[in-house]
Amino acid sequence: MPEAAADPTPAAVSALVEVTSRPVAVARPREAVEDLLEAVVAAAEARLGLAWMRHPRDGAGDVVAAAGLDAEALEALAAAAARTPAPDDPLPVSVADGGPLAAALAGAGAAHGLVIAAGAREAPPGLVVLGGDAPLAAEPLRRHAARVGAERIGTLLEVALLRENLERAMAQILATDERMLGRIGLDIHDGPTQQLSVALLEVQLLESDLADAEAAGRGAPESLRPALGRIYETVGGALHEMRELIGHLRPAQFEDRSLRDILQDAITGFENRTDCRVDAEWDGRFEVNGVSITQRITLYRVLQETLTNAHRHGAASRVRVRVSEAPSGTTLEVADDGSGFDPEAVRRNRPGMPLARFGLHGMRDRAQILGGSFDVESAPGVGTTVRVFLPRWNGPAAEVPVDAA
Repeated sequence: MPEAAADPTPAAVSALVEVTSRPVAVARPREAVEDLLEAVVAAAEARLGLAWMRHPRDGAGDVVAAAGLDAEALEALAAAAARTPAPDDPLPVSVADGGPLAAALAGAGAAHGLVIAAGAREAPPGLVVLGGDAPLAAEPLRRHAARVGAERIGTLLEVALLRENLERAMAQILATDERMLGRIGLDIHDGPTQQLSVALLEVQLLESDLADAEAAGRGAPESLRPALGRIYETVGGALHEMRELIGHLRPAQFEDRSLRDILQDAITGFENRTDCRVDAEWDGRFEVNGVSITQRITLYRVLQETLTNAHRHGAASRVRVRVSEAPSGTTLEVADDGSGFDPEAVRRNRPGMPLARFGLHGMRDRAQILGGSFDVESAPGVGTTVRVFLPRWNGPAAEVPVDAA
């Protein structure tokens, strides 16, 4: 009769419990994979580990999490993982076997390895590669724990892929919006703005002729000059509003520019168009790959809308903008000294609300679609504070040419 399997050791049982019960933050799948990979490495009694995700769109992939690898070893092991098919069952690897994966493990100082499909066997979204000095997961329970951990990692990789596909789709949608806004701005500039400019010039010429007539002693109707003044004021105000709208619609360049530079453009444009002062505070490095294109567009438009509301509806004379970066994400806070309003009343009155009020709902929707939050604190007479948080982006950059025609 075959020899009965040995009873599992308490350490193996603890490893399985740790892998199956470790909480993960599904809202931040890449960070959760990193945390879970540590448990899988420990369960298999490995020294190093790699979680690699395949991108179905182009067949390429990227490293989601790694443990115990320096930069050179990480690059080599990731390249080998990209060329390794997902096995049906955990696949032991030895340096003596040869091949790219064995060579990469040897380069990382590991004599043995274990390759596990991350996710469902039919189409796993990635791989978990482990390495150590001795054969890994020799105990059946430890091997089972490593497989369960890899399956949990696979679920998180699927979530990450869904989020990145959503991010890419949102980037395409917002890029289309930016192009449309740019075209609207050009149409306004070439149409109504030009006509208003001509009308204003005609009024100025008429006013000059009236002054010449009065200087020559020729009278004019008593009501003409006040009427001209009202026309002049109305047309001039409309032209100013139109130019301000064009500035608001003009798309920014989001590619290859940091969030700080983009938001500073919005602040500078606002100050140039108004007499309102903006004090900006920046807390962070704001690297380009830390905030996706979609997030940059969203934060830029939220800042534009908030500054416009502070000036136009709140009659603010001063605004404070604070942008802070943390490992969890980016926060934009805009506080003004304007007249304020009742946010609850705005939310209650959404049906039939004037178009200008829809800005608050649009900003909230944009933030929530990207997994963030949007909060407004205000009351009549005490000003308004708008706070937006977007989670840190760790995925590959979306290939969206925002400035394309």
